[in-house]
Amino acid sequence: MTAAAAADQLQQDMQSLSENHSVETIFVWDFDWTIINCNSDEYVPAGFLGDEEVAKRITAEMKEHGPTKWHECVANLINACMLEKACSNDDILEKAAEMPYLVDVKQALTDVANNKHCRQAIISDGNDMFIDAFLRKNVMIDFFTAVETNVGSWENNNAETSFKIRYQSSKYGGHECKLRCPPNLCKTQVLKDILNRMKEANGKDAKRPRIVYVGDGHNDACPALQVLNENDVLLAREGKRCPNPNSVYGPQFDKNHDNATSGTFAILSTLEKAERREGCVPKCRVCPWNTGKELLSLVLGILS
Repeated sequence: MTAAAAADQLQQDMQSLSENHSVETIFVWDFDWTIINCNSDEYVPAGFLGDEEVAKRITAEMKEHGPTKWHECVANLINACMLEKACSNDDILEKAAEMPYLVDVKQALTDVANNKHCRQAIISDGNDMFIDAFLRKNVMIDFFTAVETNVGSWENNNAETSFKIRYQSSKYGGHECKLRCPPNLCKTQVLKDILNRMKEANGKDAKRPRIVYVGDGHNDACPALQVLNENDVLLAREGKRCPNPNSVYGPQFDKNHDNATSGTFAILSTLEKAERREGCVPKCRVCPWNTGKELLSLVLGILS
């Protein structure tokens, strides 16, 4: 089925659901490789240290400390930018603000924001300082009623400023979905928390909102399996990542990356693995997308 045909079918399905369920819709977005078209943790330090140096240092730190120390590694890279390249706090945040995004993805976000029956939230294993800088620069900060992520901060010690990322483990850690989520942030727990807050705000008799979840990674498969139901939609990014994402900035247009060697988006393969190993399959409708145009078409099908 083509992306256009999938969008038409999705529109029909959503119209059928709307006739039977008078509820609002919440669009829940991943950030890296979904709202932006890169990995924010790598993009920002690569702007000062270069791709090769960042890759080398990440490899060394992961080998020494293990993958559970990812955000300590990111903080170390940012601090290296400040010490070795004399970058200021503002330099770091300006680099975060110019992270690349697909123009049709921003249009999809804008169209949802302009729909009075919809809300939007971000759930990301990034950090709030990079996300906030990007959203403010691109006039999207008011699109979201919730942004749940790790907390970045500047700390002053002996006249030196350093960057630190504080995990959300106390709120959203302590889970057992090890194949899908990092130990510090389970997106199932985050999404359930958002839904509980909405219920408290709307009253205990309020209907559960329809969820449209947009994501690309391993950890996005977790809420797709644990939270989304037959009335919800998963917009799962598929295909190849664009090569050299750290070499561009700002608005980008779709290109064909079928022959890229930079890896594929992991959400669909993670769902397939969950079915093979655990017999778990999503209850929701799953719609793949790769380009901004494909995503926008799917979103418009839902909104209409």
